[in-house]
Amino acid sequence: MATKMNRKGISNVVATIILIAVAIALAVAVAVWVFGLAGSASKTASLQIQALGLSGVGNGNNTSPYLVILVSNPSSSGVGINGFTLGSLSCVFTQPISIAAGTQGGNLTIVLQTSNGYFATGSNAITVSYKYNGNTESTSGSCSGQQAAQVGIQYSGYITTVSGQTYPFSVTATS
Repeated sequence: MATKMNRKGISNVVATIILIAVAIALAVAVAVWVFGLAGSASKTASLQIQALGLSGVGNGNNTSPYLVILVSNPSSSGVGINGFTLGSLSCVFTQPISIAAGTQGGNLTIVLQTSNGYFATGSNAITVSYKYNGNTESTSGSCSGQQAAQVGIQYSGYITTVSGQTYPFSVTATS
């Protein structure tokens, strides 16, 4: 007993076109995902921070120690620094210091004040200058908290950017 089946399917040409279209769509989706992740990572600005020294910390009152930090911005977008901490001392700049994209080795110098053996707090407690490629940018800032100013102490701290990112550093105080 032979049964006759009328089976119809799609032609080989149509099947090949559908397979190629699915492969292309899948390749495009993977490319968008991969380059989307890589693109967002390269757009994130990042700084390289290295504390060079905390000098001028005296055992007397009313000294003006200065913190020098080497700052580089290898990313493709600028970054604004708006403050820092040093131990339990927290300082905010009156205006952010702009670190241009591609900047290598700019010196961020923060001049602090001391009073009665502690880093001074209040408005205009610090002056800040940033020197790079022959340019200088300056501002002042206010500090809060209480931190003893002593020679030989290793302080840890971090730089804070306008976007809220923090970059840690450590430095030993010298006279």
